[in-house]
Amino acid sequence: MRKIRPTPKRSSASKPSRAPKPSPPPASFTEEQWVNERRASELLTENLHRRLQAQTRMFDAVLSSIADFAYTFDHQGRFTYVNKALLDLWGLPLADAVGKNFWDLKYPPELADRLQRQIQQVFDTKAGLRDETPYTSPTGVEGYYEYIFAPVFDNQGNVESVAGSTRDISARKRVEEDLRRSREELKRVADTLESQVLQRTIDLEERNASVLVHSDQLRELSVRLMESQDDAGRRIARELHDSAGQLVAALCMNLGRMLRELRTSAPAIVPLAEETQALGKEIENEIRTTSYLLHPPMLDEMGLGVALRWYVEGLQQRSGLDVRLDIPEDFARSSRVVELTIFRIIQECLTNIHRHSGSKTAEIRVSHEGPDIVLQVRDSGKGMSAEELRHLHTSAAGVGLRGMRERVRQFGGDLRVESQPGAGTTVLATLRKLYAG
Repeated sequence: MRKIRPTPKRSSASKPSRAPKPSPPPASFTEEQWVNERRASELLTENLHRRLQAQTRMFDAVLSSIADFAYTFDHQGRFTYVNKALLDLWGLPLADAVGKNFWDLKYPPELADRLQRQIQQVFDTKAGLRDETPYTSPTGVEGYYEYIFAPVFDNQGNVESVAGSTRDISARKRVEEDLRRSREELKRVADTLESQVLQRTIDLEERNASVLVHSDQLRELSVRLMESQDDAGRRIARELHDSAGQLVAALCMNLGRMLRELRTSAPAIVPLAEETQALGKEIENEIRTTSYLLHPPMLDEMGLGVALRWYVEGLQQRSGLDVRLDIPEDFARSSRVVELTIFRIIQECLTNIHRHSGSKTAEIRVSHEGPDIVLQVRDSGKGMSAEELRHLHTSAAGVGLRGMRERVRQFGGDLRVESQPGAGTTVLATLRKLYAG
């Protein structure tokens, strides 16, 4: 057989970068050996080509199996790849999308200008960006979308293309809009209720201030006014619970159902939905607390001891005031109006301690002494001088004190305040006729 002369070397420019230079065949190669060697090389090339095609198909299959849109751009802002999800949104085959830009694809001019400008920005700055926009596709699909443009670098660190991904965040936007509307509605309801409560309280305090400076003949009217205030608080608490409370409860249930759906359909926005649900529950708790403060239902249902323990625990959490409550576990039930009177006196005393005394602690003692109920509330605050006590009894600032005194008088009892500068203040109240209505 004749010997095959070795073929000349190809220039390095025609070879892939960093590929090893092929060694020239030995001069002793026969033609058959050289043919076999060449076939082996061709088979290797074909195998590598098939593997590259398989990887390309796998890459396309993966990106086309996700709900998000995936795509790439060249330096002219033209699509070089588009996954199936985005093609379906457009209603186009791949051949009609590749090589086109946003203007070619009939995007709204203002949106197309912005997107093309942002693609160029990624090429110029070598930094990715994130943005969102509403969009209606040629197939009539409306949505709100979040998109990310990221640079793709070559071996020299230059941006050779821009990769993008887009996610439909319409559900998240609807949740945000529903929450915004719910907050506005809740604020409107709260403002209305607060205004009503404030106005009603102002009216009652003005009437009480006028009644308390008159003779004993007007005390019955004063008592009725305080009962009216309690009834108003009860009605407002019920309205707050039945209207705003029910709305927020329904919102939380809807958010719970949405959250269960999102865990499978859109797990990426589950954290936002969970945060939204937590906010709804926080609003629900605030409404419940306000309703209970206006009129504690446990007072009617479970008695004075349970209601006071619940109120003291909540006050400690909200204000940081350390309150010690001493009331027997087997404290006998009295009439509803008696228990409400004791509760309101303690509520007023603790409010004054928190706002005015500067004390960090308070002590409450409720007990039976014969046929009477004796109530004592003490703080360790700055106290008051004799002059300050006289001013408290006679000025408008003493309306709360006079109101407490009138509450006690309807049960044949009395109320007094003992205080000294730097030694704290003690409020002592005695209620008789325990079974009065």
